[in-house]
Amino acid sequence: MARFLLVLLATSFILSISSTLCAATDSPATSFIRKTCNETTYTTRCLNTLLPNTDRFNGNTKKATRLAIMATVTEVQSASNNIQHYADLLPRRWTHEVESLENCHTDIADSVIGLYSALEETNHLGGGSKDVKESKRLNMETNVKSVLNAIHDCANHLQKSKGGMVVVKRVEEILQPLNELATNAVSLVHHMEF
Repeated sequence: MARFLLVLLATSFILSISSTLCAATDSPATSFIRKTCNETTYTTRCLNTLLPNTDRFNGNTKKATRLAIMATVTEVQSASNNIQHYADLLPRRWTHEVESLENCHTDIADSVIGLYSALEETNHLGGGSKDVKESKRLNMETNVKSVLNAIHDCANHLQKSKGGMVVVKRVEEILQPLNELATNAVSLVHHMEF
């Protein structure tokens, strides 16, 4: 038993030293991104989105948030196209599912308007009272949440059409990356420093 505890203790010590050394080798920019992404729901997705552009941020949460929103814009376009393509592949006798997917495609595609509004808002964040800044932050969050609302509406369309489990599962797979990016973008807006 004592031998087991000694091995366990030694392993824990080595792991703690190696993680400390890894953290110590991170550049300040990388450390900033890791800290920023720790505040998001989907940390790995956040890291995959922001780390390739680490040097562009210089510790600026506004720039990191803008990139997260732009990544969400790209994913909106991709998910919307994938849903439309999937609808085109379904047999026309599946009228209800096809109609629901077309509604879903439209809802998702239209949600990009909110993302562009949030991006535009990031250009006007300077100055003003604390209340004005908080109002701008809430507007940005609401605009980014339009994507999450579109995803929710899409799921409702499919449920109401009594879409088959295969169709529902495929749409969930298409929308999962978008859901993760949008959720993270909302979190980054919420934690953004002005």
